[in-house]
Formats: sequence, C-alpha cells, structure tokens
Amino acid sequence: MGFFKRRKDRAALEKVMEDVQVSGLEQLSGNSSTNIVMDRCEQIMQNAREIDDGKKEYYIVTSYLNDIELIENLAPDQAEEIQKAADYVAKLNQARDQFLNTSKRISDAQFKMIQSQEEQIPDAIKNLRMNEEYQATVKRDMQYLEGEKQEWEIQKKENRRLRKRLRKASFMLLFAAATAAALMLVLSMGFDYDLQYAWIGVIAAALFGSAYIIFRLESSRRDIQQAEVNINYAILLLNKVKIKYVNITNAVDYGRDRFHVRDSREFEYQWEMYQNAMREQEKYRKTNEDLNYYYDKLVKLLKKCELYDSRVWIEQPQALVDQKEMVEIKHDLLVRRQKLRSKIAYNLDIVKKERSEIIKMLKNNKEARTVQVLEMIRSIDKLSGMDESA
Repeated sequence: MGFFKRRKDRAALEKVMEDVQVSGLEQLSGNSSTNIVMDRCEQIMQNAREIDDGKKEYYIVTSYLNDIELIENLAPDQAEEIQKAADYVAKLNQARDQFLNTSKRISDAQFKMIQSQEEQIPDAIKNLRMNEEYQATVKRDMQYLEGEKQEWEIQKKENRRLRKRLRKASFMLLFAAATAAALMLVLSMGFDYDLQYAWIGVIAAALFGSAYIIFRLESSRRDIQQAEVNINYAILLLNKVKIKYVNITNAVDYGRDRFHVRDSREFEYQWEMYQNAMREQEKYRKTNEDLNYYYDKLVKLLKKCELYDSRVWIEQPQALVDQKEMVEIKHDLLVRRQKLRSKIAYNLDIVKKERSEIIKMLKNNKEARTVQVLEMIRSIDKLSGMDESA
C-alpha cells in the first residue's frame, strides 16, 4: 500500500522561495497589463493543480485510515475469522517468498510497495523521469538568468566608476586649461609674446577634451539605464523560473520519497527487478492452490466490511494479525496525510497571495480585466477550492 515516511529536508527550497521577489513587474517595458496578469495567472495555475492533486490523494489516504478504523472496530467473531484467513495468507506468503528470494533483487519492503501500486508504477516512472529532466532544465535556466543579472550589474558598476573618472578628468581639464590661459596671459602681457597660435591650440584642446568627456558621460548614462532595464527584466524572469523550480522540485522530491528511490534510474531498475520476481512468483502461484483459495476468502471477508479497498490487505495480511504492524501502517498513513496537508497549505498560501495581487492589478487597471483573465481566475479558484470573486 506504500505507506512510508518522506525524509527530504525542504530547507533549501524554502530558502529559494524567500528570494523570490515580484517587484520588477512595474518596471518592465514592452508588455501590456493583460499579458502581465496572464503570466501571473499561469504561474499560480500550477500551484492550483498541485492543490487539486493533493486533495485527491488526501482523500485516498483518509479512506485507508477509515478502513483501518473499521477493521479495528469489527465484532470479535468477524475479526477472528478475518485474522485466521489472514494468518494463512501470511504463512503461505512467507513460504512463497522463501522460494522467490533467489530471484528477487530488491528489498521486501520495496517489493511490497511496488506490488501494492503496480498499475501506477509505469506512469510514475515516466512522470519522475520527465520531472527530473524538467527540473534540470529549469535549474539551468535559473543559473543562466542569475549569470545574466550579475553580468548587467557588473556593467552598471563599471559605467558608474567610468562616470566618476570622467568627472575627475573634466576638473583636471578645466584646471589645465585655466593654468595654460593664465600662463599665456602673463607671457603675452608681461613679455609681449605673440601667443595667437598657442591660444588657438589651448582652446581647441579644451573644446575637444570637453566634447569627448560629454560624449562619454552621455554614453555611460545610456548604458546604465539600459543595464537597469535588463536587470529588472532578468529579475522578473528569474522570479518566474524560481517559482517553477520550487514547484517541480516539490514534485520530484515527493515522487522520490513516495517510492523510496534516489532517482528515476533506480526506480526503473527496481521495477525491472520486480517484474522478474513477479514472473517467478506467477509460476509459483499457479502451483499453489491454497494461497489462491485463502486470497479469495480473505477478500470476500473484507468486502463484507464495506472497505474502501479490500484487496490491498492481500499483500500485507500480517497487519490483520499483528496489532503492531497495523499501528505502524496507521502511523505512516498519518504522517503521509500530514505531509499532504502541508503541501496543500503551502501551495494554497502561494495561490492566495498571488491571487490577491492579481485582483489588485485588475482593480487598478480595468483594461486587463479580460474574459480570458477572469476565466483563468475561476479555473484557479475551482482547482484550489477558493471561492472568491474578482
């Protein structure tokens, strides 16, 4: 049934999330208000989908917990009959496992986990592999944008230093021109020197130097403005990519934790080993009529209890016999449900904050209040379970 703990530390993700700032929106030129609102709606649509998926899985986990409660509250005679059948199944399973251990290359816990979710495994492997690939792509994009932002910041600082040097140069030029003019005045008036060409040279040098300094100052000013625009745009894109990275990393971590694998390659290897073991198991099961008989008997007895899923107990009958096993499964389910609750609350908080910002933008700019935008907000509300109007 796959009731295991998730052990990933999410501190790194929370640190990334704290760095996300969306203040660069107002400074971005070239995009209409409608496009900006649509972009923000698309960002939180993924969070709304995460909430919807989390609620569905939360319902399943809660249903399993309800099943455990029903089993624990069975009448003594009904519970005894189920325990007897489960005990037979457990013993026959043990004998079967001893036969299969020679061909099995994964742990018993991993084998039972995969077996309980066998139909979901191929899609789960595919999804985990795609999520890992997308995570790597988003991480590269994030690193590239971070590098671009730092490069523009360096250019901005260099241009500011250049402007300081140019201002100093202008003062030096003024001082030099004034000194030369004073010296020529003394020579021409005191010693009657003809300095006409010297005056022309000094004036020409001063004009040329001043023009060059003014040109470079204006050029550096434009470069600083352009760098600031590029930095703001890079920050906007970086914020969007960071949110995508947080979401996809949540999905990757949850998939790895749920199936207790390091990555999709290990997952594929375990699935292959499981299939090999199952082929051997099938050969053995065909010769084991008693096991099939007690399987059917246990399922029939459990169906009478009107459980959410009766067949799931076939692969863990020991829990129906040993109270400690049942307590452990119940604890794992409770932990898993708490993780899902945290995941839903985390995404819901993002949706609420972002939705509030979008509503403010729509109130301040009626032109952005299009049919498409309102439809996206309704879709987000429907997925996330929110009931607010724009």
